Amino acid sequence: MSDFDFLQEPEIKRFIQENVNTDVNKLLLNPPLQIARFSKQVASQILSRQKARRKLDSWVSNFDLVLPPPISIEQASSEQTAQYKKSILKGRQLIDLTGGTGVDTLALQDGFEKTTYIEQQQHLVDVFRHNCKVLDKHVDVICGSAESFLESISPAKRYSTTFFLDPARRDQSKKKVFNLEDCSPNIVELQSLLKEKGSRSLIKLSPFLDIKSILKKVENIREVHVVSVKNECKELLILIDPEHDKEPEVRTVNIDRTDQYYNFRFSEEAVAQSQFELLKKYILEPNASILKAGAFNKVAVDFGVKKVHPNTHLYTSDQQNPDWPGRTFEVAESKVDKITVDKYAQKGLINVIVRNYPLSTAELKKKFKVQDGGDYFLIGFKGADQKGNLVIARKI
Repeated sequence: MSDFDFLQEPEIKRFIQENVNTDVNKLLLNPPLQIARFSKQVASQILSRQKARRKLDSWVSNFDLVLPPPISIEQASSEQTAQYKKSILKGRQLIDLTGGTGVDTLALQDGFEKTTYIEQQQHLVDVFRHNCKVLDKHVDVICGSAESFLESISPAKRYSTTFFLDPARRDQSKKKVFNLEDCSPNIVELQSLLKEKGSRSLIKLSPFLDIKSILKKVENIREVHVVSVKNECKELLILIDPEHDKEPEVRTVNIDRTDQYYNFRFSEEAVAQSQFELLKKYILEPNASILKAGAFNKVAVDFGVKKVHPNTHLYTSDQQNPDWPGRTFEVAESKVDKITVDKYAQKGLINVIVRNYPLSTAELKKKFKVQDGGDYFLIGFKGADQKGNLVIARKI
């Protein structure tokens, strides 16, 4: 019996379900007799399910599925970001050139007549085939590299073909890489082939990459999508269109209870001029996607707010705007000392934020003897008066 077959045995699935919260290190040190032969594989399944929580909830709750290894789960899209990609792409034929866990493949499949999954690791191919059967999804599956598959196909059907790629962001030693050229496959080298063989390519990249650097290395980018979930930047997406030779649009989204969208172009940001003013009734902070994209001045102009300082990406206004793409705080106290902090810190809990301020969050917490929590925020920032400001505010 192979390790893959073993994981599908009813008693093993039941063991994984009953031990899904178990410390895998302890499990490996003293494995029960029933799993002793395949203890590493069972421990890997349990760890993968632990890492997939709040990311792939529907997968975690389905014990008929076999989850990919933990390292694959770490790079996998969440169900929320996979659904966002689904809103971008539709067409006749989708080819996922770096299939991996298959989370994106299965989400994107709904918008296409035909879907093909390419993956060079046989184990991931076996897992994906199994999961397609469990989920009743019909996808063509091929074990091979993106490069060899692209070389083998004819450009005759390029106008009906859309590619998706999620390049691996680790080298052979499993260390993370942060340059576009170091990812596998190398998008910079592959872009000519992508444009020759397909009509569009959507590429998922690390949120740590510099957007302007990507634009210098990759041609014919129609759109750049900066995707956050609950104000944490998760992905950069670039949409390549061989027919597009103009400036790309940058589309930002923060996926939350109410999704926030904001679009701009870098040429617009370059000519936008913020105005600066001392603190008013409200403090506004753009969401993580806007901050990553660098729309610091354009967003101020578009929403009629003033920056508190040229290098502090906080804004202020006397008016509350429910459409503001970020967080809004109402100032409760603009003169802050230990007594004031103690008044608003509930049981020593107050959320601490610093933006371009002389002290770090850790130093402010130590100074006022507080920890994050409660309903109020202690916000430190450099203001238009060139001084360090401390305020207490409540999030709207």
